[in-house]
Amino acid sequence: MRWWCGLFALLLLWIGYALSPYVALYRLSEAVRTGDARAVADRVNFRTLRLSISRQAVAAGLDAVAARRDLSPRERQMLTDAVTGLTEPVVTALLMPETLVELLRGNWPKRLDGERPEGEPPEPEPARTGGLTGRTLPQLLALAGTAEMRGFRTVIFGYPPDAPEENRFRLRLRLRGWTWRVTELELPAELRERISRRLLRLQQRTETSRVR
Repeated sequence: MRWWCGLFALLLLWIGYALSPYVALYRLSEAVRTGDARAVADRVNFRTLRLSISRQAVAAGLDAVAARRDLSPRERQMLTDAVTGLTEPVVTALLMPETLVELLRGNWPKRLDGERPEGEPPEPEPARTGGLTGRTLPQLLALAGTAEMRGFRTVIFGYPPDAPEENRFRLRLRLRGWTWRVTELELPAELRERISRRLLRLQQRTETSRVR
C-alpha cells in the first residue's frame, strides 16, 4: 500500500511540475496586463535578459552601420567599434521595469525616442504585434501550443501565437529553485528594425557633435 502512496505522490509532483511553467506564464501575463512593474521585475532574471537584449541591439547597431552608404572605410570601422557604447543606453532603457512592461505588451516604449531635434521627421509607428496575453482559457491554450521544452528547466513561448514567425516575441523561461523566470526575450523583426533606426540617429548625432 505504501508504494501506491509513493507513486501517487510522485504523480502529483510530476503534474505540478508539468503545469508550473504555464502557471508562471499566466501570472506574468497578468502582471503585464495590469501594469504591475514590480511583479514583472520579480519574474525576470535581469542579468541574462540584459545579455539577450544587448546581443540583439548590437546586431541592430551593426545593421545600422551597414545601411550607411555615405561612410568611408575608416568611418565605418570607427562606428562599428562604437556600436557597443551606442547600444548601452538603449539596452538600459529597455530593461527599466516600466519600459519592459510596455515592451511585453507589444508596444514600442516612447521614452526610447528621446527628444527629437527640430525639423527631424517623426519615427513611423511600428505595427502592433500584440502583447503577452493569457487571461482567458483560449488565450492560454493558444500560448501553450507554442511551447518548446528545452530539457527539464527551460521552456520557450512564442506570442502572439497567431502572428507570423517573424512578428513573434520569443520568451524563454528557466526554472531556478522553485521559480520560473524570464531569461531571454527575442524581439520581432519590426522592433529590431526600430532599434536599428534609433541607433542610426544616435550615430548621426554623434558625428554632428564631433564636427561642431
